[in-house]
Amino acid sequence: EEENWQPDVDDIRKKITDRTKAIVIINPNNPTGALYPKNTIKEIVDIAAENDIAVISDEIYDDIVFEKRQYATASLAKDAPIITFNGFSKVYLVPGWRMGYAIFNNVDGKLDRIKDAFLRIARARLCANSVCQRAMIAALDGPQDHIPEMVKKLKERSNFAYKRLNEIEGISSTKPDGAFYIFPKVEAIDSWKNDKEFVLDVLNKAHVLLVHGSGFSPEYGKNHFRAVTLPPMEMLEEAFNRLESFMKGIK
Repeated sequence: EEENWQPDVDDIRKKITDRTKAIVIINPNNPTGALYPKNTIKEIVDIAAENDIAVISDEIYDDIVFEKRQYATASLAKDAPIITFNGFSKVYLVPGWRMGYAIFNNVDGKLDRIKDAFLRIARARLCANSVCQRAMIAALDGPQDHIPEMVKKLKERSNFAYKRLNEIEGISSTKPDGAFYIFPKVEAIDSWKNDKEFVLDVLNKAHVLLVHGSGFSPEYGKNHFRAVTLPPMEMLEEAFNRLESFMKGIK
């Protein structure tokens, strides 16, 4: 957290064992909104290559970045097999359509078995309906001018959330660089048993829906919560006003 939720590459290296099959990268990150720089991704890819394991790269938020640049993991890989996951739910605002795809950077055929399994499952029962597939082809081939305008609005909302949450006594947050999430820390967590109890208390008393951080990671997410910064500004303002009143009421 002190490094704005950047991966600890040395820690990743230490945690690899003979049972490790892959390293997962989510960039931009859910739940933190962090964006990983080129050198960090390259180091992780190199670790994977050294240990002959794959990298699974979730890049569903790749177009939702505010100031820095997002680097596709596969573009930085030579020797490591990469499976890139992406989709249309976020950038094209069609989450209910469940449209996604996988790209295989299949070095030396190391991903052949996994790719074959993907294809068999997709053909058997998980194939998206044909209407949505055609619609997404049209979306990809059509104008993309909605994306910069959408990202501009999301950046404004993210910056507002960052500013507003840090104004609330007992809560602190790092600044997101992408996606539409923010991952604040509850400094005053001693008033609750854990972060799960905290978010349930906020829901029941302030009627604001948050997600407990330990659900993402018992180690690093402890005493945190995830908030979505996607709603309109007035809705975010109302939510943070309620959260502030709630925090004042615990004294």
